[in-house]
Amino acid sequence: MVQRRIDWLGRLLAGMTLGGWALYVLLLILFHYGRPEQEFGYLRYLEVEVRTHWLSLPTYWFHVGIWGALGLAVTTFTLVHLKGRRHSQYLKVYLVMLAAAATFTLLLFYFYPE
Repeated sequence: MVQRRIDWLGRLLAGMTLGGWALYVLLLILFHYGRPEQEFGYLRYLEVEVRTHWLSLPTYWFHVGIWGALGLAVTTFTLVHLKGRRHSQYLKVYLVMLAAAATFTLLLFYFYPE
C-alpha cells in the first residue's frame, strides 16, 4: 500500500480561501451596521429620527478589511497559480469570485448614495 503525502501547501491555500470568504461575510455585517439608516415612510410618519451618516469605526474597519480580503484573494490566487497542481485549480474559481465580490463591494461603498 502506497502512503499518500500530506499536501500541507494545498491545505494552507484552501484554508486561506475559506478564511477570505469568512472575512468577507464578517465585513458585510460591518457594512450593514456602519451604513446610514434608511428613512422609510412609516418612520417618517412616526417622526422617528434615523442616522443619516456613516459610523466611523465600523466604516474604517470595513474599508481596511475589504482591501485585506482583496489582497488575500489576489495573493492566494497567485500562489495557487504558481503551485500548478491540477487537483487544486478549483480554488482559482473561488478566489476570482471573492476578488470580484470584494471589488463590487468597494464600488458600492464608494458610490453609496448620501
